[in-house]
Amino acid sequence: MPPVTRTATPRASATTPALATATPFTPSGAYQPAPVKIVAPAGVRQLSGTLDGAEYVIQVPERWNGELAVYAHGYQGEGHELAIEAPPNAAQLLSEGFAWAASSYRTTGYVPGLGALDSRLLVGEFARRVGEPRRSYIIGQSMGGNSVALSLEQPDTPFAGGLALCGAVSGESELDYLLSWLALAQYFSGVTLPPHAGADLNAALGRMTTALGTPSNPTAAGRRFIAALRDLTGGPRPFFLQGLEQQWAVSFGFALLDPARQQPPIAASTNVGVSYSTGDPAADAPLNAAVPRFAADPALRDPRVHPDLAPTSGRLQRPLLTLHGTGDLFVPISMEQEYLARVKAAGRQDLLVQRAVRSAGHCSFSPQEIDRGWDDLVGWVQNGRRPAGEDLSHIDPATVGLPFTDPRRPADPGTE
Repeated sequence: MPPVTRTATPRASATTPALATATPFTPSGAYQPAPVKIVAPAGVRQLSGTLDGAEYVIQVPERWNGELAVYAHGYQGEGHELAIEAPPNAAQLLSEGFAWAASSYRTTGYVPGLGALDSRLLVGEFARRVGEPRRSYIIGQSMGGNSVALSLEQPDTPFAGGLALCGAVSGESELDYLLSWLALAQYFSGVTLPPHAGADLNAALGRMTTALGTPSNPTAAGRRFIAALRDLTGGPRPFFLQGLEQQWAVSFGFALLDPARQQPPIAASTNVGVSYSTGDPAADAPLNAAVPRFAADPALRDPRVHPDLAPTSGRLQRPLLTLHGTGDLFVPISMEQEYLARVKAAGRQDLLVQRAVRSAGHCSFSPQEIDRGWDDLVGWVQNGRRPAGEDLSHIDPATVGLPFTDPRRPADPGTE
């Protein structure tokens, strides 16, 4: 099934902004570093410090191969405590001789542009404290996958290649998707969510979820809602319903985050121009005519004004390999479909390899799936041989992800 039809939101620029020269971003509020809980294995040198308000950790193995992997972490919420995460394949990196570095970023929240900027700055800090790496890579997970795509679209990127895991590679489309979830829920449930926090909002959410049921026991309205979500997020595929079960409460909970749409990431989201489908043409026309529509604040989609929310363009400069779970309903595989379309439009498809993994949930990869992706990326960069991938623009539920799923999950093929 092809990806959902969209009318593109106007952008200030068709290219990715130069992160190194973007307007400096000043975080609002006071951010405090969390205690560093990362402990280096025996024989590994660990360094830490602060760079432009961001905390960082570096690990260098005793037999360093001269190359560096920078890790861009995912969304950590809206608190005011900065935290550093180690890459999910840290043990593999060190065992293969790679040093790694990771930044907390200078602020929390949904800030993929800042993730890209602070990850880039970390390459220079590594050179200052350890030595100039012969080659640098970037790995990112979830929101960090958005940062990876942004980083590799920079004409002067310091990275030779990148690996995006469950990544929001299509950028602002992730925010649009979460908004669409709530807009569709309002339409199918018949419950309008008030634009303010409090008891009224909590009560409305309760009525909404009662009207829709659950993924395993939906009402008639809930079945139509689920059909629209299936189409919106990539079409029929393995483990869609299992992933939906895991994401159900979380996505409805986003209604509580900022009901007035005042925070930049939420105010930047829109569903204007999205054409929804349930598979019933007679029902889809009234759906699209009556579903609530929300316009974005255009300034928040202008990377010159908000480099923290910079959109991706698809204009890759270096190789990018992505892994995405078929049943990921937090960052759905439709994000890969949309990014592929951007990359093709930019004529850079030779620099993108996408792989699906037949699994439910967000970032639910096995170590061997990540390790293989990393090794194949490194081989691509070092030897110029583009590794195997698959065309995710049209998902075949029977075959998608089979070459790259290791091991096959229980109950595969899952529920489509």
